Amino acid sequence: MLSFIIYHIAHNPNVKKKMLEEIDSIFQGKMQPITKDDFYSLKYCEAIVKEAVRIFPIVHLNTRYIDKPSEIAGYQWPAGTFFIINVGVIHNKDDYWEEPNKFNPDRWMDENFEPKKNSFIMFGEGLRLCPGRK
Repeated sequence: MLSFIIYHIAHNPNVKKKMLEEIDSIFQGKMQPITKDDFYSLKYCEAIVKEAVRIFPIVHLNTRYIDKPSEIAGYQWPAGTFFIINVGVIHNKDDYWEEPNKFNPDRWMDENFEPKKNSFIMFGEGLRLCPGRK
């Protein structure tokens, strides 16, 4: 993931400039350990990570299994059905994202921006949600 982030920062000078401005404004040239508050203040850096994960998901396929008959998306599914969710396709679908092939961390900076339901799966979903999320 770090390689994808570095790649996009290197190919987008405006993103690099904004990222460095944010870092400079928070740390003001001081060499000090990063605190939890500092970390949570790095909103643009977080947007860069989210955008990189959107374009290059860490886990491209997610699986789910239903143990009882269920109706999903208007269809009846029998118990024992195994679903494969292609996260990479969802994250790059123009039904959900404006200019999905464009690396644009600024999309995450709008206070009113909220990805459409189930269109961004960074840490998994449901009971298997990653405990490392913030």
